[in-house]
Amino acid sequence: MLNIIQNPPFVLAWVTGDASAAKDALSKFTWRSPIVVVKVVDSVLRGVAQVVFVNNPLSGSLILLGLFLSDFRCGSGALLCSLSAITVAKVMGIPNSIIEAGLTNFNAVLVGTVIPALYPVFFHQPLSLPVWGYMIVSSVFSVCVLGGLGRILDAHTLPAFTLPFNLVTFMAFVSMREAGYEIEPLNVNQTHEYPVDPTWNQVWLGTLLSAGQVWGVESVWCSTLVMVAVFISSPLLTLLTYTGATVATFTALVVSSAPYTLVEAGVWGYNGFLSAGAITFFMVPTPRTLLLAVINAFFTTFIHSSLSPIFASVQLPVLTIPFCLSSLIFLSLAMSVGPASLRVSSPSFPERHLVLYAQKLSNEKKTQEIATTVPEISRL
Repeated sequence: MLNIIQNPPFVLAWVTGDASAAKDALSKFTWRSPIVVVKVVDSVLRGVAQVVFVNNPLSGSLILLGLFLSDFRCGSGALLCSLSAITVAKVMGIPNSIIEAGLTNFNAVLVGTVIPALYPVFFHQPLSLPVWGYMIVSSVFSVCVLGGLGRILDAHTLPAFTLPFNLVTFMAFVSMREAGYEIEPLNVNQTHEYPVDPTWNQVWLGTLLSAGQVWGVESVWCSTLVMVAVFISSPLLTLLTYTGATVATFTALVVSSAPYTLVEAGVWGYNGFLSAGAITFFMVPTPRTLLLAVINAFFTTFIHSSLSPIFASVQLPVLTIPFCLSSLIFLSLAMSVGPASLRVSSPSFPERHLVLYAQKLSNEKKTQEIATTVPEISRL
């Protein structure tokens, strides 16, 4: 089993984990070769999946399919903004390995899905052509912010997560509001009656919908395809992300008040989904780090609750700020309470991280046994 994870058979190497066979095959071609279109598609799909810590083009294609099935604008935005980010990354001379892994464009993917999803809600009108222009510009800025912010955080062995996406999306929303894109909502005085108590089957549905809400989409189809996409790469990551979403969703029932429509729509669960996944992905999945992953999802929900009224007062969504703040804190904590070797230096997928760590411990034990045996032999 361990050997299969580290050296998967031919077919599995193309579709599971980080799809290492596909990555190795494409690495033989340069960005100036005729195969460049395939390399771009691979980077786009990996970027779509990198949002949930998955470096797999098949996973990315399933998620992208879910986006198109749920909202054509979100799917189109993901493609447009991702291509914009890849183009800028190449112009800026960012290393090809980072571009090919989708790390330069996953923030742009979120820009391309979240703005189309939230613009009608916050600006009370459908998307217009200028808004797509703001999305492209924000995607370009996300690459620049990632480069600078990543350099700062790298000194502390911390990732930038989706902070670039949050920053450029806030800039876009405020800029569009200042430019006069917002109109007065219709039926301002219209009231709705909502049940005071949560509907439990809807709450459980909300734990699933949290997966799609990572991209700003409320859809059972999209959320189901996201879970399948993550499972293809890592069953362990699937388990922990869903656990995080469940913890966050039920915690939200305590830290928020009725009506619970947003809880039931998965809006309170997606940050927990990401928070649990972040610790599982960037740390070797030992029992201690997995416990921290669950606690991180719990803490994230409290941050979400604290920030929601502040952001609501300026008419902005919290986006993934709760996930970023909480995960930076808990990832730092995880690195401080355990061996430094538990921090994954070259992330691929959790099962492989665990196998490599187990092999490292085994080799260290053998080395120690040899070092103990040699002096005893010399004394003889």
